[in-house]
Amino acid sequence: MPKRVRCPHCDRLFSRDTLDAHVTKCRAQYQTNNISAARSRNRRVVVDGNNIAYHLSPKGEPRVQNLALAYHSLRNAGFEPVFVVSAALIHNINNPSLLDSFMTSAEVVKASPGTNDDLKIVQLAKRFNAEIVSNDRFLDWIDKYPWISNRLRRYRMTPSGLILLDS
Repeated sequence: MPKRVRCPHCDRLFSRDTLDAHVTKCRAQYQTNNISAARSRNRRVVVDGNNIAYHLSPKGEPRVQNLALAYHSLRNAGFEPVFVVSAALIHNINNPSLLDSFMTSAEVVKASPGTNDDLKIVQLAKRFNAEIVSNDRFLDWIDKYPWISNRLRRYRMTPSGLILLDS
């Protein structure tokens, strides 16, 4: 029996096979109904670019398409995403030229070689007073920065884009 999942917009249950198609329709209706609310809450979020790129990637190869999907989903939801990527991601990504194009069109901060990209994410979130979009739990930093757990937003990637989950 297929596992049933709730739509984040209407809270109805769907099988995994039909969820993506429903979310696409429901998101369009949700955005139409809440377009003014989305524009009024325009705020920054710091996005764990490595976490997004590696999410559900085949053979463990990071995908630049995940970053582009996440960017468009967050912008359409009224957020101003700031992506943080590690220096190593640039060498491991499936399409380096597309990543270069993405880095020029979106606000992307590249962590310096030898620098911990998670620390860079935490520092930017602190500076901007922003939420962090990641499925990482930041266990190495939670003792030093206890506010992380309150600002961490988990997500789910679908073929139609990124869906932020409620905490």
